[in-house]
Amino acid sequence: MTAEGTVRVIGTAGHVDHGKSTLITALTGIDPDRLREERERGMTIDLGFAWLRMPGGADVGVVDVPGHQDFIRNMLAGVGAIDAVLLVVALDEGVMPQTREHLAILGLLGVERGVVALTKRDLVDDEWAALAKADVAAALAGTPLAGAPMVEVSATERRGLAELVATIDRTLDGAPPRRDLARPRLPIDRAFTMSGFGTVVTGTLLDGSFSAGDEVHIIPGERRARIRGIQTHKRALEAARPGSRVALNLSGVDKEDLARGMVVVRPGTLAAASLMSARVTLLPGISGDVAHDEPVKLHTGTTEVMARLALLEGASLEPGTSAWAQLRLAEPVALAVGDRFVIRRPSPPETLGGGVIADASGERLRRGAASVASLERRTAPTPASRLLAALDAPRTADEAADRAGLGAEERDAAVAALIAGGRAVPLGDALLAREGYEALALRVERGLAQAHRRSPLRPGAPREELRSTLGLTPKRFNALVGALVAEGRVAERGSALALPAHRPELTEAQRTAWQRARDAIGRQPLQPPSPASLEADFGLDRELVVALAERGELVRIGTEAVFLPDAVARFGDAVISELAEHRTITVSRARDLTASSRKHVLPLLQFLDDHGLTRRSGDDRILVLDPDHARERLHTLVRGREGQPR
Repeated sequence: MTAEGTVRVIGTAGHVDHGKSTLITALTGIDPDRLREERERGMTIDLGFAWLRMPGGADVGVVDVPGHQDFIRNMLAGVGAIDAVLLVVALDEGVMPQTREHLAILGLLGVERGVVALTKRDLVDDEWAALAKADVAAALAGTPLAGAPMVEVSATERRGLAELVATIDRTLDGAPPRRDLARPRLPIDRAFTMSGFGTVVTGTLLDGSFSAGDEVHIIPGERRARIRGIQTHKRALEAARPGSRVALNLSGVDKEDLARGMVVVRPGTLAAASLMSARVTLLPGISGDVAHDEPVKLHTGTTEVMARLALLEGASLEPGTSAWAQLRLAEPVALAVGDRFVIRRPSPPETLGGGVIADASGERLRRGAASVASLERRTAPTPASRLLAALDAPRTADEAADRAGLGAEERDAAVAALIAGGRAVPLGDALLAREGYEALALRVERGLAQAHRRSPLRPGAPREELRSTLGLTPKRFNALVGALVAEGRVAERGSALALPAHRPELTEAQRTAWQRARDAIGRQPLQPPSPASLEADFGLDRELVVALAERGELVRIGTEAVFLPDAVARFGDAVISELAEHRTITVSRARDLTASSRKHVLPLLQFLDDHGLTRRSGDDRILVLDPDHARERLHTLVRGREGQPR
């Protein structure tokens, strides 16, 4: 029997006039046609579908489709939301061409459980019934419904109905539970207005639960609404579980703003896309090849939309074969990885094939083997492998799980397994496949090697410069650097990064030039030559000056002043002592006190201001720190540092 509390839905399929609606009325006591008429007149709050009471007391929703075209346009598009199919074949006519088409479509949509109701048993004798039954068994062979139980019934005589219900119950008992990804979505199959209630939408709830009072979005579009009430099988509910056939009473949105194919979701959990990737399988009996970029009609969820079939390899696809492709949709559609779809040729109408959505990110792929290989990885058999394929770039676990079509439990288990096995690397708030991590590491190492060749005297490349080339957020970049430092592949040198083997060294000529320049600076340490004079007279270019400052042999203040560290320390000590005794100092007093010039005193005083030792008060300077702390700070700054503000 169907497990207590389990929500199940079955759908009917079969040729027009084979007795589907009559059978559903006999089984449930509900006339689907009557419900539709009453709903249009606003006389009932029934949901427009029937339900069947199982022997164990559970209700099973029944979606009835009264005709062939309705099956293609309506039921077929949403058949992925059912747990089993009730295939109806009239014994007086047997298998019809539409029956075979329905079977093929059910296979494309992954419906593997079903019961065959052989209707109108009262119209045929035993011999004819046996022949028709054999015909049905032959039609089922080679399909997912091969070997499905068959029950002979007569709705008018109510013969075989109890056996049919019991058979449906046994079939549903083995159906897998509906997945709960905590991302509920309701593909809308009907939208209407009820007197006294307002806007109502119906559908089969997937991937999570909705509760009364929830705020929801309707996509595509930016419509927002709130769930005023939930109903199923004529009963009001506080919450609906995945797999339920439900009606949502929505406030904040008009019926005119809604249409079949839209999807009700929690805010931020699903986005519409105009491009999807999938492996497309064609039915073997179609009329001919399907060409690259051929227009097709796509059915998925409750949506139908025109699309272009862009094959990723080859110029065409032959009947009975499959290939990876992207479908470029004429308008955005709410898509989820793992959803099944069917494609049809619009004219003349013909069901071509279908498949399973592998990627709904909207990423456009190039034709070729690389794109095919990427999609193959995204459809790997295990959750961990699918999640790993989604980590080709740094992504949060939630983002990767969305791309891989995983629920919370599958996501958490896959993340733990990938990290434990070293197949994925944490980067701050993100994860990255080991292959992608190694690619980033190689870019860092190459970037540092280029920086060392370009500026061999520098201790390394600035962190921010390197981060911008990688396009990573600060949190992810810092995590990457931390991992590379721990592995001994990168060294941190102040605010710079370097390869561990990099050692800035002066050439013999540069050492000689620096010795001559240092002697010149030392002759008047508080009135040193300008950087331009150092380059013209001694050959100290800007790069060499920067390197010497980074080595702590010079202090650069701005771009137009350089001093020996001892000179800066002596100047600072003199100013701090003056301020300790007199509380203020002017530019002219600092000049006279240190036997310098206004030109050189101004940048030196600015240096003290910039590093928080002093500050301006009108035309004077005053101490910010106590004298001992100021001296300690000063000597730390000029000892082995460039002298730039931190």
